[in-house]
Amino acid sequence: AITSAADKNAINTFYLGLKSDGIYTKIKAMYLPIWGSAATCKWNLVNNRTYDLTIVNGFTFSSGGMLPIGTSAYADTFLAPSSAYSSADSKHLSFYSRTNAATSGSSSSIGSDNGSTAFSRMTLRGASNQLAHIYGGTNGTYVSTETNSLGFYLANRSTSSASQLYKNGSLVGNGNSANGTSSQITQTLLISAARSGLSIVYYDNKQCAFASIGDSLTSTEVTNFRNRVQTLMTYFGINV
Repeated sequence: AITSAADKNAINTFYLGLKSDGIYTKIKAMYLPIWGSAATCKWNLVNNRTYDLTIVNGFTFSSGGMLPIGTSAYADTFLAPSSAYSSADSKHLSFYSRTNAATSGSSSSIGSDNGSTAFSRMTLRGASNQLAHIYGGTNGTYVSTETNSLGFYLANRSTSSASQLYKNGSLVGNGNSANGTSSQITQTLLISAARSGLSIVYYDNKQCAFASIGDSLTSTEVTNFRNRVQTLMTYFGINV
């Protein structure tokens, strides 16, 4: 339903850049929810009708992204790491946040967990201003003094014992907790909340302008990915 030739060209340039950088084939799902309605924001831009979003409860939609309202809004990607990934040791999550605010309790901007034994999620400024990602077990990477949650965040699991947390293309934290195939989660990943066991919890308050789920990226690919996303956000006038 995109009718603007300039918009089409900007998005096409974004795709071509991801392909020339070797990133596109590593992405399982990618979302650009800036089109003003649930129906137009739901599409997986890598392969629509596979991992398209089901958007639940209170969001507001605008050219700046989808903003969760209240404490019950979430979008289900229907992507479960246990079935989508060939390895528990190669994966990433990304989220472009246009909201600078902490949450009143624990939160998850993107991801889910099995309830107690396996986690795959990322928090941007939770109740204690922490920036965190947790991959595999109960340990992860935390930055407890994060007071600005604007920009492009990416959590990466590169090996069985190494994970990284990036903000705007720069490394801000390393995690060394062990991970293995037994840590693959079966819960589908959510945007603006998380599944934890059978419950949906950790509701977030960040406006999402872009998100992706995929295989592990190198540090160079993370920087290139951020630059491609930022160029696209700048074109639409919603960069932060």
